[in-house]
Amino acid sequence: MPRILHFPALNSTNAYAKEHARELENGTVVCAEEQTAGRGRFNRKWFSAKGGLYFSVLLKTENTQYLPNLTQLMALCICQTVRELGVPAQLKWPNDVLVNGKKLSGILSEAVLENNRFYALVIGVGINIRQPDLGHVGQPAVSLGELHISVTARELLNALLARFNARLPKALAEGFSSFGQEYKALFPYIGQTVCITAADRQHTGTVRDISSAGTLLLNTPQGPKEFSIGDMNA
Repeated sequence: MPRILHFPALNSTNAYAKEHARELENGTVVCAEEQTAGRGRFNRKWFSAKGGLYFSVLLKTENTQYLPNLTQLMALCICQTVRELGVPAQLKWPNDVLVNGKKLSGILSEAVLENNRFYALVIGVGINIRQPDLGHVGQPAVSLGELHISVTARELLNALLARFNARLPKALAEGFSSFGQEYKALFPYIGQTVCITAADRQHTGTVRDISSAGTLLLNTPQGPKEFSIGDMNA
């Protein structure tokens, strides 16, 4: 197992991993019981009260070809891990885990740069386990406790890391194609009409597929479009 650093509280596990990237070994996990300044994608605030699982994985790799896919792999591993606990979780492209349309988990990945060159990737994860109140999150959210799933943060973290680390070498070598069929099996939006927000523009269309590179393929009134990043709403 990788080295796991546990803290009662941090401003952000991602911020700590980025700040200490040089001194931390590859694969180190930074975990906090709560975050005082947690962030989600597009700089949204991630409410990180006690009772959730908040951690970041530091990955130092020279192969940068498939970095976005590592975030998708983490989402898949979260989804598969909680499904083994009896949770009917599904994936929302690119890396959210939902249960009955409510957000159970989110991921924020950030690059660490040195002299304007890539040095490491930090994958930050938040999973709702047993927070007392999710009403202030700002979007429909759910916790494992609300779903009557009994698991500790440590148990969930260990199971998730074991799954992720077992899949990581092949994902680094082959990208999305190494787990794409499993991902698409848990992605219920193919054939549905969705709205993608990307580069401050909205695009509405029907989901055609997810490509072998992990990009979203959409049929729009203006023709087919491909998205490598964006915010999807069904």
